[in-house]
Amino acid sequence: MQTQNEFSQDSEFSIFSSSPAIWRMIVAAVQTLSEDSTFDVDADGVRTRAMDPSHVALLDVKFPSSSFENFRCPKPTRFTIHMEDFSKIVKRSELKESFELSRAKSKSLAIKIGSTHYRKEFELHLLDDELKTSPLPKLTFTTRFSMGLDAFQQILTDISVVSTTVGVAVSNGSVSLSGKGDSGKAEVKIGKGDGALLQEASVENGSDETKAYYNLEYLLKIVKAVASFSDLVKFEYSSKMPLRIEFLNLEKRSTGPIQFYLAPKMID
Repeated sequence: MQTQNEFSQDSEFSIFSSSPAIWRMIVAAVQTLSEDSTFDVDADGVRTRAMDPSHVALLDVKFPSSSFENFRCPKPTRFTIHMEDFSKIVKRSELKESFELSRAKSKSLAIKIGSTHYRKEFELHLLDDELKTSPLPKLTFTTRFSMGLDAFQQILTDISVVSTTVGVAVSNGSVSLSGKGDSGKAEVKIGKGDGALLQEASVENGSDETKAYYNLEYLLKIVKAVASFSDLVKFEYSSKMPLRIEFLNLEKRSTGPIQFYLAPKMID
């Protein structure tokens, strides 16, 4: 097993973990929206942000340095990679293998997988053009609810049988998720008494009900991508306004949240 003392001291940064799990999740999440991504690395951790070509959805990922077993970054730096190329390398790692990502003063990333007894080393060329970081939308939310990710994914999958759009409505502490299409319609209602599924549901500003519609395909893709990391979904939105979902891991509280923004679909 590699130790901190074995880090390449001439590198701009070195990020070491005993498993590639975080990188697998980041790759899967970013690839739902973008082919390339720019990563920012500093003493606090790693961050990246991705937006789909139509500017409908935005993903914000940030993992603090404490998320990794060993982390060294003397000064801030950034790099841009083609996600498909990075994904191919990440997939060559087993979940029990160590994973180190570093950058020497060159236009390549050095990736080391495994122990000293069986180590795979890759060099990944960086892209010359850094992507402009999309700003996070400034939103005011009147409504929020939280539930387990497994339950949320199951509900979205049920609705996708008949619809490509999901309607979200919250009122009096209960949540309704619904959809309809040419073949029929579906609706799942969760009451405030069902604590096993719904942890909270609230509407502010005295509104009786908050309702909006969103693209179901985007939601299913991102939920599937982060399923290995997250176990709780915090859903925030306002009527006919964009949503923000925070995917949280309750056991690893040192791990920063993954935030996903999605524009609404206007339905009469």
